[in-house]
Amino acid sequence: MNTKHLLRKLPSCLLGAIFAAGIASTTMVNAVDGDPDPGLFELEGNTTDDAGAGTDWDPLYTESLKLLTDPPGTPVYPDNLITFTTILADPSPQSIYWKGPTKDINDLNEWWYKDGSVPDKDDITNAYAAAFSNPTRVCVDNLTDNNVVACNNDASDVIAHKEGDLIVYFGLDRFANDGDAFAGFWFFQNDVSTNASSQFDGVHKARDADGPGDMLILVEYPQASGAVPVIKIYEWVDSGGDVSTHLDLLKTVSNAECNDIDGKAQVACAITNLDELTEAPAWPYTPKSGNIDNIPFESFFEGGVNVTQLLGSTPCFSSFLAETRASRSETAILKDFVLGNFDVCGAEVTKSCEATINTEGDEVTVNFSGTASNVGGLPLYVELEDSEDGSVITDVCFNPSGTDGVCAAGDDRPSDLNDLSGGNVHTATFTLGAGETVRYEGSYLVTQFDNQIEFSDTVTLAFFEDSSATAPIDTVSAEASCPPVGKADILVTKNCTNPRLDEAGETFLADVSGTVQNVGNVKLVDVTLGDSVFAFADLNVVLDSDSDGVGDGSFTNGGDLPVGAQLLFSVSVSSTTATSHVNTLEASGANFFDATDTDTDSATTPPCGLDLTPDILVVKECDPLLGGVRLVAEGGLVLVEVDNIIKVTNTGDVKLNNVVISDSEVVKTLVVDGAASDMTCNAVTGLCEGSLELGEEVTIKQTYRPDGENITGVLGQPNSVFFNNTATAEGDGAFDLGQVSDTDDASCELCPPDPVE
Repeated sequence: MNTKHLLRKLPSCLLGAIFAAGIASTTMVNAVDGDPDPGLFELEGNTTDDAGAGTDWDPLYTESLKLLTDPPGTPVYPDNLITFTTILADPSPQSIYWKGPTKDINDLNEWWYKDGSVPDKDDITNAYAAAFSNPTRVCVDNLTDNNVVACNNDASDVIAHKEGDLIVYFGLDRFANDGDAFAGFWFFQNDVSTNASSQFDGVHKARDADGPGDMLILVEYPQASGAVPVIKIYEWVDSGGDVSTHLDLLKTVSNAECNDIDGKAQVACAITNLDELTEAPAWPYTPKSGNIDNIPFESFFEGGVNVTQLLGSTPCFSSFLAETRASRSETAILKDFVLGNFDVCGAEVTKSCEATINTEGDEVTVNFSGTASNVGGLPLYVELEDSEDGSVITDVCFNPSGTDGVCAAGDDRPSDLNDLSGGNVHTATFTLGAGETVRYEGSYLVTQFDNQIEFSDTVTLAFFEDSSATAPIDTVSAEASCPPVGKADILVTKNCTNPRLDEAGETFLADVSGTVQNVGNVKLVDVTLGDSVFAFADLNVVLDSDSDGVGDGSFTNGGDLPVGAQLLFSVSVSSTTATSHVNTLEASGANFFDATDTDTDSATTPPCGLDLTPDILVVKECDPLLGGVRLVAEGGLVLVEVDNIIKVTNTGDVKLNNVVISDSEVVKTLVVDGAASDMTCNAVTGLCEGSLELGEEVTIKQTYRPDGENITGVLGQPNSVFFNNTATAEGDGAFDLGQVSDTDDASCELCPPDPVE
């Protein structure tokens, strides 16, 4: 935490008075171990929770273990606990101070460390710290005797501990007890850590106009008979310190042993176990003796200070460091150290959201909500804002009573909450007391998208010392992702109707039509139509925006398709090689909000064709009607000529190609009688060739002179002589339906009887 501002300040005159009264004092300083008041923590020289008021290190550690379970549990800490480092283990030879200007009088970025060994008495095995918010005022008779008395709650009260004072407790255990213990406890306001280059990252926060600097507590635990701890409390300054350039001595406590039964109200004290503790701590600890069931005498040290009273206001500590030292001197060589987080001030923010798609599927309303919590022990002035452009904070409340836990009319709001009624407020500002939590609500509308927006954004909570501060103590944030609950869904239907042939019977025709529908709840983009037979340009595609079956807009392949709209497509089938049609149309589209969500559907034409049969009919008749036989004179001879008529008709379902008409008696060329589509007769071959359209009939006239072989009957016998011959026609059915043929005979009578009138 980069802490530059403080949450509370005492007037400068009072601050000066406190410092003037406390600096370099060697009288007994009254401190933090009162029972029952403040009754926060037991400083009696052991780790167990005894019968007295307050908690102890063992129960704090036991509760902290819940955080290590899977899934993590929730520790149940005392009500007034602000933060606890947990038990910070430091197994040898881990992290000792090293070389050069690594001293308490130098800034942190000048410190060095390494892994190595230190004297056993300086080897820290574990260190720990806890911060509490003082729950109750503690009054004394005067600041010299510091005897606890009942408070009058008026101007006559002499106050040792105020409500809300920051009180910190600290401790360590060591590997061996063969010598005096000189320990230091740093409380930093900036984040402090070590790096891979064997140095420290971070710098001290110095006292300035905004508040105090970092705090150093030096404690000497001598082993002489009847000796008591000595505490010195320092504050880091930029310059002008009274014991070094950067250290101001705020208070010296020469008889600083914690004692909760003397009726005194102390502001700083420390204690060690003067006797062996036969009950081991709750955490792993092995002393040099190897006996894990006890703590040797003067191996466990703890203490506490009222930070607010000593520094004059309450800083936001962020890091904690315990160290061992060669002596009580401020310039002593530093030995071992343990470093950990110690966030006294802090806030948490959570966020959830829900995205609702509009009926057209191309806009989204995002409603978001969450909690903002002060998880520290001091009031915070906060600014809460959502990162999305156009977002608004619509409400902030305590203990929401509305449906599903939303803020409702009548719920309590922070007393200094800014006005959110304008409907366009991007940031909510208000004060959160220690431990308070509010629910916040807001929304934003997304109407424009750039390659499908990611529906996640961040809410940021910045917290300050008060409303006048310009730089935050820190910021925390929470991100929520809430893509619209939508799915690309496209449906293709297809029909083939009116299968038929053209008038000529040589071309198969059909009408193919169908729809491409957006049946999902999101607009579809990059909608493409592809067909197994036709190119998109062959299709007639129009937009039917309200799906009423009537096109009302144009469509280009790759365009958009709104929710509930459809595309109408149609195409005409024409084929000279097939009497049926099958094709498949496939359509695809992508979710307007998520390009990776696509859908594809296809439809194939149902059976669409004709059952066709080619056929041909030949009818041969004598011409003229009276026999079709006549006598002609030629070269002095009388010859017989026979006239026939051949009628060939396409009686099938399709056009006939490669039609050939022939006759068994061809003396003269067959001649087409009248106009015919493309039938011609060849004088050389004696054949008529061409095609016959559907239902077409062609008439061929024929004249031949019998050679006697095709004569039946007896010449000279009336009504008994006939001249016979056969006509044949064949052709190929269109669409490769095969060849058909037919024949017919004509028997023309010589001298038929006169017709009866």
